[in-house]
Amino acid sequence: MRIEQAQIDQYAQDGFLLLENVFTGSETNLMLEEMFSVILNDCPNRILEKNGMVRSFFAPENFSSMFKDVLSLRRLVEPSEQLIGGPVYVHQTKLNTKSAMVGDWWEWHQDYTFWKRDDGMPAPDVLTAMIFLNDVTEFNAPLLVIPGSHDAGTIEVDEEVDIAGDTDKWFREYRKSTSYMSALTTDLKYTLEKKTILKWAVNKGITSVKGRAGSVLFFHGNIFHASANNLSPWDRHTFLITYNSMNNTLPDMASPRPSFIASRSFIPVAATEDDIILNKYASK
Repeated sequence: MRIEQAQIDQYAQDGFLLLENVFTGSETNLMLEEMFSVILNDCPNRILEKNGMVRSFFAPENFSSMFKDVLSLRRLVEPSEQLIGGPVYVHQTKLNTKSAMVGDWWEWHQDYTFWKRDDGMPAPDVLTAMIFLNDVTEFNAPLLVIPGSHDAGTIEVDEEVDIAGDTDKWFREYRKSTSYMSALTTDLKYTLEKKTILKWAVNKGITSVKGRAGSVLFFHGNIFHASANNLSPWDRHTFLITYNSMNNTLPDMASPRPSFIASRSFIPVAATEDDIILNKYASK
């Protein structure tokens, strides 16, 4: 599925592009069922909220052939290559679960800051395709973005420091359980300051990205984004695939993050036909 030049121009201007009806209801239902199965795996890939609920599950394709097949679908790969400007590989994947009444917030941040500092990614020639597995409305904590904020470049931020007593003891210990955990949980270690968000929000506004299940949001690695707690009675679950340019692969590092967080298998994605999900999994 190729997108039009006007859509490429819109992405270049805004730093994000929402495409609706990319997946059918049957396909999103299959992925949603698969998600609930995958996140039951108690392993390092599973990241928890402060309340003990699942927050994210990284590299679900290591546990699911369905999610592995989704990564190379033409309807995702071709637009990503057009927006980045060339062949891509999969840098990172994750399921983000923002469950009704309990889903926690994500502070304002830029994704590329983490990939630059923690993985050594040379440049922000990277984007994420977020697949909506539920309808996303104004009520169930949609992603908030500041249009055009990717043009700010990569903002230098200080690493957040844990403050004793600000969270439950178990969660403080959980965040310290690995060297990389503080980049994945609530209380992210690289967040944008209020003055930065205010400056850009005054000039550009804030957009809440809403759409039906099956929509896909492509967003730039440097765009300012966040999401609030989900206080609604409706889930907001997503599958995120980060495609990186083949000209932007990670350098060697002494102690790289685990491959389920930052892949070092730089194999260009070969686009596959879009009917594979229903053909392989609908009858199971």
